[in-house]
Amino acid sequence: MTFLSDFFDTSDARQLQEQMKRFRAEHPDLARAEKKPRIFLFLAIAIASLFAWTYLVAMVIDMAPDMDMRALGPGMSAFNVFNGFESLDPTTRAFIAAVCAPSAALGHFGMPSLGAWGFEDLVIVFAMWVMMAIAMMLPTAAPILKSYASVREAKGERVGAWSVLLLTLGYLSVWVTFALVATLAQWALTEIQTMSPVMAPASMVFSASTLLLAGFYQFTPAKQACLLRCQLPFPYFNRRSEQGYFRSIAGPYVMGLEQGFFCTGCTWALMVVMFAVGVMNVIWMAILGLLMGIEKVVPNPWVTRGIGLFLILWGLLVLSISPAGRTLLGL
Repeated sequence: MTFLSDFFDTSDARQLQEQMKRFRAEHPDLARAEKKPRIFLFLAIAIASLFAWTYLVAMVIDMAPDMDMRALGPGMSAFNVFNGFESLDPTTRAFIAAVCAPSAALGHFGMPSLGAWGFEDLVIVFAMWVMMAIAMMLPTAAPILKSYASVREAKGERVGAWSVLLLTLGYLSVWVTFALVATLAQWALTEIQTMSPVMAPASMVFSASTLLLAGFYQFTPAKQACLLRCQLPFPYFNRRSEQGYFRSIAGPYVMGLEQGFFCTGCTWALMVVMFAVGVMNVIWMAILGLLMGIEKVVPNPWVTRGIGLFLILWGLLVLSISPAGRTLLGL
């Protein structure tokens, strides 16, 4: 029940910031602990994220010589420098893409088969979503991990690499579960032909609906409550310390799970935007990852609202230019 009350508590940012100021005033050791650079922590996060990004970019570059990269979503045409599609006229490019791109996808590293997915295809797509989660979400967890270490040191306790690792594993466990759900969702969308064989949306109405869902979620109380817990994790760790979580062997992992739930509640809709822009669209992976990071380090509600307005306007634009969408809108 304590975790649920944390999750649904909608205290505003000003209240939490005041709580943070009081917490620092009551714990002067925290200010000293916060100033530590935590070089090894950030280095480990950078290495893990770089590995995930390398995996994802390798998938894209492996496909680039054989297909028009526009098929993977907006912005991906930049990768056509690796093939001859950029120099072709639009008609020829569209013809070659329609005839050759599906067969070109066969046998490529990280790409599922064109027919009915088997277990191997599910594993391939699941691995891709896990790498996306590490690449996009692990860097945004850096302030949480640093906060944990700072609060623990402020309490006079030693911060071991093992406890930080357990916290990270708990955090990533939630995102691995999200990756599994996303994999199954992509499988279902591919089966009903809402997603194309190259993991891009096959319906403009589906893209628009996804963008609108993500945009409207930015304004919900659930989004705000979860975002505040990500922006100001110190009070959370202080409470858990008083409840004995720091002294428990499994405590760091449990706290990582809880922080993972907060983070998922904050960013799941932005991750779902990948279905609208193309699951293998590394350009938008980077953009969305950056937006998620800005949200968590800039405690200004207009950042979140601005992202929401952008997604809503984009969704309405996509809806207005699609034949089915124009019919729905009565245009």
